[in-house]
Amino acid sequence: MKLPLFIFAFFFFASMYGQKNLLQKKQDSIYIDILLSRVSGLDSIDSLKNDMYEALKMAKKHQFIYQQGQLHKMLGILYASDYKKIDSSNYHFNTSLHFLRQSGDSLASFDHANNISVNYVHLRDMPTALEYAIKALKFSKKLNLNEDLKKDRKGAAHLLLGSIYAEMKLKDSAIFNLKKSRSYFKDISSPQEFVASSNLGELFLKSHDYENSKIYVQEALDGYKTHDLIDGIVYGLNLFGDLQFAMRNYPEAIAYYNAALKKSDHTNMSQYRLLAYRGLIKVFLTQKKNDSTDLYLKKSFALLDTIEAPKEKVEILKLKANFLEGNGRSEEALSYLKWSIQLEDSITKKENLPKVATILVEHEKKDGLQELKNIKQISSKKNYWIFTVIVLLIALSLLTYFLLKKYRNKLNVSNKRKKRLETTLQLEKENNEYIRRKLVSAYANLALKTDLLSQVNQLLNQIKNQPKRNHNKEILDTQNQIKFQNHINNLWREFFAHFEEVHPNFLDQLKSKYGITQNDLKICAFLRMNLTNKDICQLMNVNPNTIRVNIHRIKKKLDVPTEISVAEFLSPK
Repeated sequence: MKLPLFIFAFFFFASMYGQKNLLQKKQDSIYIDILLSRVSGLDSIDSLKNDMYEALKMAKKHQFIYQQGQLHKMLGILYASDYKKIDSSNYHFNTSLHFLRQSGDSLASFDHANNISVNYVHLRDMPTALEYAIKALKFSKKLNLNEDLKKDRKGAAHLLLGSIYAEMKLKDSAIFNLKKSRSYFKDISSPQEFVASSNLGELFLKSHDYENSKIYVQEALDGYKTHDLIDGIVYGLNLFGDLQFAMRNYPEAIAYYNAALKKSDHTNMSQYRLLAYRGLIKVFLTQKKNDSTDLYLKKSFALLDTIEAPKEKVEILKLKANFLEGNGRSEEALSYLKWSIQLEDSITKKENLPKVATILVEHEKKDGLQELKNIKQISSKKNYWIFTVIVLLIALSLLTYFLLKKYRNKLNVSNKRKKRLETTLQLEKENNEYIRRKLVSAYANLALKTDLLSQVNQLLNQIKNQPKRNHNKEILDTQNQIKFQNHINNLWREFFAHFEEVHPNFLDQLKSKYGITQNDLKICAFLRMNLTNKDICQLMNVNPNTIRVNIHRIKKKLDVPTEISVAEFLSPK
């Protein structure tokens, strides 16, 4: 039986239409892949965004799940290049995670956590950046990839973690993660190895370990040159300039900074040019070359108007204040110093250590933050020495007034001197206030760390009292917390450094005159700050009886009269 002619025609045209749709779908898929491959060039970000959105429409039309995920990820990367559009970047990263998980992409969770962490680093929100970086590291260990790709992702995760710890001034944790990253990248011959090396070089430079700094910076610079990575070469030259400046080799420092400027002159490297300008300002300011200093200050401020660089801006504002003060323009210097302190405080608020501790010790979240808040309130009330500074300022102002009255015949000259003296005193007051905040911050850090040690001790007691229970998870958590405490000695050194700025020679005189121990020095420092025995017990993680015995022993060593307490004896006279 033959089919009617129209039925045959219907099936023929339906088949042709279906083949046409399949061909169009294949062409659109290839076009989307081509657009995705263009992102690495970043020739024109606005043009690429338009192309990505056009491709996204095609992917939605054909329901290409994986390609939709990739397109959203690339849009997130493109928006991340603009500091003011981080929210849009985060939106696309979150949408990308949804599609890529549907398509079964095993890298989706790692890429998402890593990219979001980088965005929060750009925003200077270090606690949130740390939270996502830790997630990225966990995901990198669970990836079902070949060994080289797995090492690449682990290296990236440790590199990001090391950079965040370095920003938060947790040196030991930063060094550990950066060395792990360098090791992974070295195993697979990845150029990222040199990024880790340059970060290590910068970290050792900030710690005044110039020998190790030079080793890692030289290794990074050689690697960048071998692979012809212009960004890395310019960054390495700037680092070498900073190293030579720190070692007071000023001609060599100038040569490296100029080399960095020359290398970045024809490329879009505003951030690196700003670093070179900053370095040259420091050198010329040290050499008291006013014209050169002023020239590069102007270039720096012109560049700062076009880019977001808050940390570098703080440094350059302070250098401007020093330059003006050295040229007798104290009033202008004060305005720049205030500006720098306000900007630095706004950055510090986003990098607060209490929030970091919250991430690492989630089960003590509310109690830990409340304890820190209470310690800050106690410290604020107890540190009454600032009133002494105010009294001294008033006394100096009165003294200046009477001196001016005595020399009435030179009233105009005397008024100018008085104004300059008052401005200088105000600068000192602002600087003392800044040092006081650093001391309080160090004090709060110590309190937080002591509280964490107490938590670790409680967890160990729990394990001891329940020997038959499997405590592998608790033991692992305890080990992680103990590792986190490895840098507590650095915090003590930082605390003593800030304390010495506020109370110069106080601890040295106690050691030389009475020969007391390091532990006794800590107690004496806290007593000088007018802390109670209860406060000291919490900070040093000991019981009240131990503190009372130690204070009694210190009283004998210092030969303090019976009717006077040690705190009164150590208080400012």
